Amino acid sequence: MKAPKYQRMEIFEAAIQTAGHGLADPVKGVQITDKGIVAWAGGRAIRMSYAWNQAYGPNGEPMLGGGDWSAKYVEDCAMPPTVSPASRSW
Repeated sequence: MKAPKYQRMEIFEAAIQTAGHGLADPVKGVQITDKGIVAWAGGRAIRMSYAWNQAYGPNGEPMLGGGDWSAKYVEDCAMPPTVSPASRSW
């Protein structure tokens, strides 16, 4: 098991990859919320879900530390309340 610091880094990495493909403009910000991960760029925000994908060995047992995080587009959404109007677009 990785330390929470590294788990969080991997979640953000997965979210940035998904947001980069889902948003037309370069990603301006990413925030983990109680409803998922929100990323925004160019005045548009998207919400993503995230999940741990466990890896299993040949005998069917979970591999210790094996797996990765993934993020998936859910819907367009409002900007997070902590995002100032000046940082919403370029």
